[in-house]
Amino acid sequence: MKKIIVFVLLFVAVNASAQNDADGVAKPVITAVGRADGIKKEIKINKGGGSLYSSDGMMELIIPEGAVAKKTTISIQPITNLMANGNGNAYRLEPSGIHFEKPVQLIFHYDEEAITDSMQLLLGIAMQDDKGQWYSLNKFNLDTVGKTISGNINHFSDWSYFSELKIDPDNARVKVKHSIYLNISGVKPSPKQTNNDDGLMSLEKKPKNAIWSVNKIVGGNSVVGKLSRSANGYLESGNVYIAPYSVPNQNPVAVSVKLEGLSYTTQVKGKSITFNNLRLVSNLLIYDNAYEVTIIGSVDGNAGSQFGTVTYKDTGSFVISVNGKDSKIIEKVNKNIPDKLDYVGRCIITQLKKGSGNIHIIGANSIKVIPPASAGANPWIEIGFKHAPS
Repeated sequence: MKKIIVFVLLFVAVNASAQNDADGVAKPVITAVGRADGIKKEIKINKGGGSLYSSDGMMELIIPEGAVAKKTTISIQPITNLMANGNGNAYRLEPSGIHFEKPVQLIFHYDEEAITDSMQLLLGIAMQDDKGQWYSLNKFNLDTVGKTISGNINHFSDWSYFSELKIDPDNARVKVKHSIYLNISGVKPSPKQTNNDDGLMSLEKKPKNAIWSVNKIVGGNSVVGKLSRSANGYLESGNVYIAPYSVPNQNPVAVSVKLEGLSYTTQVKGKSITFNNLRLVSNLLIYDNAYEVTIIGSVDGNAGSQFGTVTYKDTGSFVISVNGKDSKIIEKVNKNIPDKLDYVGRCIITQLKKGSGNIHIIGANSIKVIPPASAGANPWIEIGFKHAPS
């Protein structure tokens, strides 16, 4: 176990995203190119088409029949995501510059724990060109049940999915009596469309007004925590949350931002729908006397197998608040996605359930604090976990 230590988070506004100058002209979103950050996966296809998942299982390509005229090697390389408001990894699709005879479907699978509330309604897909500029895909489809965002493309480049508006951090830990800065940044498709056949548009930043609340209390209070500025603010300015003197009963606390006057149109199940009165939420875990426990499970293949080996690592963690009979688990995180699904061999490996792993923490049936047996010794904490069916 590891005692939670006080830490400071610095969140810098996204300088890469465009900001409105005095003359009203929007600057393009230009960033450096991401570097390789994961295992490259590839497949050979012909006129019959095919499909391919990224090594982390979060991005998928579906190539229809007739998209290529000859045998072609298609690959997905996860890369660091430098896109303004980008989520997760970005992906380099190769061969770069290839043009398909039929549109290829690009599917991003997003984490329902990481992207919740209105945030999933603010998602988009973006592509980076060889000059570093990012463009938004004009037509895409959002599936809030299947947790996917998808679109059709006709060429390969570096691709990412992003949030038009984002609160950062969207979840964090804050020690009692300490504070954290919440920053909001945004990117917005420009009305000027390019001639690109994928229907891509350049991106620009567009601030909106906001009303801030803590656990639905405008401005917060001494029990749930306060916001240092007034309840009203601008998205580009953010706000500072100050934790209360003791852990509140409703924990984590939800710091929310109501987006006044903002409407957003997206494609849900193939239909254009406009959403109004959107809000962003940051869930902040308030802690005092607490410990973090991390569990790591690895699966290593048999190196001597003639069919090859599979290796991956799964992790889970939880925070336990130690307070006598009121001791409880106050935070649990299940990665349940192998960091690396690495395979070299003669077989075809298919992950039956995306996002599944060998560690899954549900909660605790009982927590018992055992006093130290002698002076100077450490106490023991005995935890009876809830059973997680496989």
